[in-house]
Amino acid sequence: MEIQKALNQNAVLVLDEGQAKVAIGKGIGFKARPGEMLAQEAIERLFVLEPEGIKKLQTLLGQIDEKFFFATEDIIGHAEAVLGEKLNPHINIGLCDHIAFAAENIQNHIFVRNKLLKEIEVLYPEEFSIAQWAVDYLKRELDIAYSFDEAGYIAIHIHTARCKNTDNSESIREITIISEIVRLIERELSLSLDGEDYALTYSRLVNHLRLFIQRSQTKGYVGLDQEIMGLVQEKYPESYAISKKIQVLMQQDFHYLVLNEELGYLAIHIERLQMIKK
Repeated sequence: MEIQKALNQNAVLVLDEGQAKVAIGKGIGFKARPGEMLAQEAIERLFVLEPEGIKKLQTLLGQIDEKFFFATEDIIGHAEAVLGEKLNPHINIGLCDHIAFAAENIQNHIFVRNKLLKEIEVLYPEEFSIAQWAVDYLKRELDIAYSFDEAGYIAIHIHTARCKNTDNSESIREITIISEIVRLIERELSLSLDGEDYALTYSRLVNHLRLFIQRSQTKGYVGLDQEIMGLVQEKYPESYAISKKIQVLMQQDFHYLVLNEELGYLAIHIERLQMIKK
């Protein structure tokens, strides 16, 4: 494996069977020279990035303490072992940058609350469990007081990397929409869904909302037949009225078309919350 360029003392660009790759390993970039051969046993991790990704990685490595990079590598290794799959290599850049930036905020006594934490935990349980491990690991290994809120952000990075995406925006948008709908329901029903009594119903609601949003994106609508819809409107008028407000929210704030037929299922989920409240 031929060295093309040292990115820093722990990362080098190599040529492996005609393909440019990034090799990671402690000290492998120290005194590395282009054209030299790199021993396989010195490599801890090897992955492919396009030229723009390599440029971003090199810039990042020049701006952060290497301890954040190796902590990120350990988290990714743990995630891949638990999930039994390889993650998109772009997670190395995005997650490392986030961990380093979060540490800087903590040192400056800036603490950012994750308002989407509850929804992330329900939507991405596997990723969230790994992220909880990651927060404990970071606190222990780096001696930095990362908060539990960081588990939500880390879970999004892992989820996005599982989907082989390089951009978190779609995942964040989906969670944001769900969070807005949940907050609307809480306001309308004058309740908080944080209590244990609501845990199962809340989980069912959030998972329904995820599928509901996906159907709105793909226009793969499903709904109750007209007879059942009529019964829902008659039996659960308050819950159906709230579902109509969700329809308006989706159309006005997020530009998703929601058919009336979808509202019956929403009303039933809302009514379950009402029954627990009573």
